[in-house]
Amino acid sequence: MDNLRELIKETTETTETTETIETIETPKRPLELLAPAGSFEAFKAAVENGADAVYLGGKSFSARASAANFDMEELRKAVRYAHQRQVKVYLTVNILIADQEFKELMDYLYAVYETGVDAVILQDLGVAALIQAILPEMETHGSTQMTINNTWGVQHLENLGFRRVVLARETSAAEMKTLAENTPLDLEVFVHGALCICYSGQCLMSSFIGGRSGNRGTCAQPCRMTYQLVGQDRKNLLADKNLGEHLLSPKDLKLVEELAELERIGVYSLKVEGRMKRPEYVATVIRLYRQALDRIEHQQEDSPLLTDEEHQELLQIFNRDFTKGYLKENPGANLMSYSRPNNRGTRLGRVVGLKGGRLALKLEAVIHTGDGIEFWTGRGREGITVGTIWKDGNQHDEGLPGEIVQIEFSAIAHPGDRVFKTNDVKLMEKARESFQEGNEQRKRPLTMVLSGHIGDKMILEVNEGPRRVKVYSANPAQKALKRPLTWEYAYQQLGRLGTTPFWLDQLEVEVDEGLMLPVSDLNEMRRMAVEELLRETTRPTVDRTVYRQRIAVWKDRLEKERSGSETKDVPQVSVAVSDPESLHAALEAGARRVLIGGEHWRSRRGFKMEEIRAGFEICRKEAIDCVWRLPRVLNEAQSLTLLSELKQAAHWTKKPKVMVSNLGELEILHSLDPDWPFETDYSLNVFNEAGLAHFLRLGAQRVTLSPELHHEQLAHLAKWGSIEYLVFGDLEMMVSEYCPVGSTLGGKQGNHCSGACVKERHYLRDRLGYDFPLETDQECRMHLYNVKVLNLYEELPQLKRMGVSNIRLQLTRQSSEQVKRIIRLFLEAWNTQQLGKRTQWTADEGMAELTSMFAQGFTKGHFFRGVL
Repeated sequence: MDNLRELIKETTETTETTETIETIETPKRPLELLAPAGSFEAFKAAVENGADAVYLGGKSFSARASAANFDMEELRKAVRYAHQRQVKVYLTVNILIADQEFKELMDYLYAVYETGVDAVILQDLGVAALIQAILPEMETHGSTQMTINNTWGVQHLENLGFRRVVLARETSAAEMKTLAENTPLDLEVFVHGALCICYSGQCLMSSFIGGRSGNRGTCAQPCRMTYQLVGQDRKNLLADKNLGEHLLSPKDLKLVEELAELERIGVYSLKVEGRMKRPEYVATVIRLYRQALDRIEHQQEDSPLLTDEEHQELLQIFNRDFTKGYLKENPGANLMSYSRPNNRGTRLGRVVGLKGGRLALKLEAVIHTGDGIEFWTGRGREGITVGTIWKDGNQHDEGLPGEIVQIEFSAIAHPGDRVFKTNDVKLMEKARESFQEGNEQRKRPLTMVLSGHIGDKMILEVNEGPRRVKVYSANPAQKALKRPLTWEYAYQQLGRLGTTPFWLDQLEVEVDEGLMLPVSDLNEMRRMAVEELLRETTRPTVDRTVYRQRIAVWKDRLEKERSGSETKDVPQVSVAVSDPESLHAALEAGARRVLIGGEHWRSRRGFKMEEIRAGFEICRKEAIDCVWRLPRVLNEAQSLTLLSELKQAAHWTKKPKVMVSNLGELEILHSLDPDWPFETDYSLNVFNEAGLAHFLRLGAQRVTLSPELHHEQLAHLAKWGSIEYLVFGDLEMMVSEYCPVGSTLGGKQGNHCSGACVKERHYLRDRLGYDFPLETDQECRMHLYNVKVLNLYEELPQLKRMGVSNIRLQLTRQSSEQVKRIIRLFLEAWNTQQLGKRTQWTADEGMAELTSMFAQGFTKGHFFRGVL
């Protein structure tokens, strides 16, 4: 028998040597497989099937509010279970937080930190600033809701103290490689599961249609509903194409065969979507991705990481068909699941005939009693659970590929109808077995050396990886009278590790011949060793008194900043326009503050750089406040173009004030000149005082607030001054790399498109008959607008009473004539000294004129109803 004591010593020495080397050269880290968990069952399924980390939500402040989620006791239990198995836990706090929720949030964060959670995932920059101030010991990750997809955005999060960024799903492999080469932050990317059609964090569709906000964790998934693409004459342009009507519903992402490439380009964490999915789904997907990752080091180049049978299991557990998303290119129509928004299942066979309540099927795959199957007929789809299976008149529990079987069926079907398996009972049983109580398999091997002499206390040395513990028996060993200690008996007792995350791999017994130790002493030694191995490495503790002091300092600073920011702003109306003709119309109508630029629509001519410069010159001479408004989304290449344009603008007579729409743009600006004057747009989702203060600290001269705020929240933020609020115009509900017009009408393949979007206006018509306007920008992104125009004209008196002095008209899609009429109406109302006194000012005439321009009607947005 090998001397395990020497093996333990060598292992320890090797570990110490490796640690010395690591100070010189950091070894390549293995990829992290990050699993979702919406319940404790799903959490166990993730851990037991090979996840390196699990992300989950608490009962509060989570972007999957309708999942079961974890209360504080369940969270402590989950963290303990995970850490005992060397698995990390990340908690989602990835929604926008209202000011009235901050007290609860601060209590929650402290409790979360005490549980030992490894990091929190954030969307709200105000919350990020709060954590930096009151709990800097907490590791923070930037959520995909932050819309980070270029090096500048990543650098901004690095400067804010984040340790990781979850990249936008639209980021390509080439862009990921560039990002990895330019940041020390961990890059996390989605590799499997449902896709959002809109850039995450920029979607307001569920919010404005039904009051359920994705930014607040309650998205109702309107992208999975049916729509028709209609033109100016309001006719269905796809009626003859037989595509299906789920025009905003993407396929599911599957990058299992791209894992080696993701590792090569510098991605660290591989994220599986699915906190709303059942535990069996989590178990199956994580098991298969774990197997693929384990094979990477041993597979030959270009050989598949999963077998055909394993790919079939991925399909079977849930799929809307699969896509590689934007990893290589913009896939256009190939991204989409036009025919259905839910699980497709796998091909089972076709109907042969129906007679006497029995349906005959010609099988292309295995069928079992208990399977869920679905028939695709000319009338739609119908699903049943398989009962008895007959073959040649005899009852069976299964049918095999190539066979014709009969099953009970009471509905209508016809020969040739396709049949799909939507639930595989055997696969589900296999998945459930992996996480059943008492069946835990996530265990680590131990090597043990039991040694001692008669008359001395026994010694048990236990080695687990680089860790070694030593424990002693309670009593000295004795001379055996009947049964001396044997290797077999010691192995039997020390190997009883039960539900602990360990198993006994090797044992050496070095004791005097004829030695005896009571079984109770052996068991106690085993218990003490395991307890020591499970003792977590301590991280910095935060005394509750210290924490409260930090909160007091933070509140005091916020109060001082609020007081210092209060201004008696002159009431001002901002006018956002997207082309030179609208700019001239705005100036002619008397606008004293204009926002020019933004997206360049393919349906109309936008601003060229020279026209932006000329616009600033005109405004400067007339003492008109002019701001260059930047696009909402920039990829890596487009950010370099913007950098070049800003370098040009730096040499103008006077640097133009810029309105940034994402964090990358702000970082680009600061890289050129830390004092470059800037404001922030509503797409940065400022929802609370902490977020507002954050941008003011960075130097923002004005901050446009989130359009999802309720009027009571707005009144609180209005105390600060230096804010702007949208009161009229088109509400953009989605921005997407996917273009439904080009993908369905334009013959879009890669970057080639016939340009159908410039020939006429297009709309998406929902099931209720509402037509939502579509615009395509010069980068071929889709921008989807609300059918109803935001209009708070009647609320202008209330806004003034609340202290709001800066309001915005978002007129980026209106004609020049409409621009003039709208501006004059709002200027007259907003600037009148009598506004707010209902006896001397009414909105009737103004509303009548606005109504004559917008037959589709108006919405007050969230001014009164707020968001969930």
